[in-house]
Amino acid sequence: MANKLKAVVLAAGRSTRMHSEKTKVLHKILGKEIINYLLDSLVACDIAEPDIIVVVGDNHDEIAGSIQRNVVYALQREQLGTAHALLAAAERLAGYDGELLVVVGDNPYITAAALHKLIASHRQGRAQCTLISAVFSDSPPPYGRIIRDARGAILGVIEEKDATPEQRQIREMNASIYLFDSRTVLPLLAGIGNENAKKEYYLTDIIAIMHRKNLKVEAVQADDCAIAIGINDRRDLQAAQDKFNRQIQQRFIIEGGVTILQAETVTIEHDVQIGRDTVIYPCTYLAAGTCIGNFCAIGPFTYLKNVRIADGERVIFEKKEG
Repeated sequence: MANKLKAVVLAAGRSTRMHSEKTKVLHKILGKEIINYLLDSLVACDIAEPDIIVVVGDNHDEIAGSIQRNVVYALQREQLGTAHALLAAAERLAGYDGELLVVVGDNPYITAAALHKLIASHRQGRAQCTLISAVFSDSPPPYGRIIRDARGAILGVIEEKDATPEQRQIREMNASIYLFDSRTVLPLLAGIGNENAKKEYYLTDIIAIMHRKNLKVEAVQADDCAIAIGINDRRDLQAAQDKFNRQIQQRFIIEGGVTILQAETVTIEHDVQIGRDTVIYPCTYLAAGTCIGNFCAIGPFTYLKNVRIADGERVIFEKKEG
């Protein structure tokens, strides 16, 4: 029998450092909402849309209006922490006895490839929980540290604000991506307290509880440390935009035969098509919905959105919106 897999996306919290009333997960990177990057990765892992539960708060209408997928919603009436958020999804999981993937909604770096690696390791290791960790060579972000014993067994996860100076020197970080046995984790959520600096119910505390109960917890090391970094402020948002823009450009250059001059001055959003042997000149912005043919020359100083450029056309000093 094939393994059953559902996913819970913790998306209820609102932005606290974005200087904006907009829900954090709905800030856009290259024209696409953060949460939609994540949902694309979940669907690419063959998780059916109705098997994705998005935990929302008073931002339900805002989130539902931006997600064009047939997902299920669970309401977290008060934002009391990540464990409390997962508990809010329990009703939607009633009677479910398969694998449960739990992720945060503000992380656009979670890829289908990373999730496939996590799922394969979890099934091979027959653990009750497998999480993704990221090892930073220096300057780790202010996230939870993975605590291990002398033999390397995982004892728990300690959040930055609750860590000792020695624990803050640990370079292995929790990426807040977990794959649980649902029958194991859900009954344990009630045992999580809020005796911590933020007075919240941390899902990370489930790891220490599972260890004490002699349940198997494993970690898969991420190939790219960025997977541990969510979007918490405008600086993170800009870094993500720069990273994804470079990835999109490289795909067009390597796979599409496109030439991009002074790439640092060019921005290409998601859902853009560019034909072969087209040249993109400096100071050009190609927004979502733009389709450019073969052998074109675009720019400099050009903005295109939701328009179609035929083969061989030259566009310069233009602003066009379809």
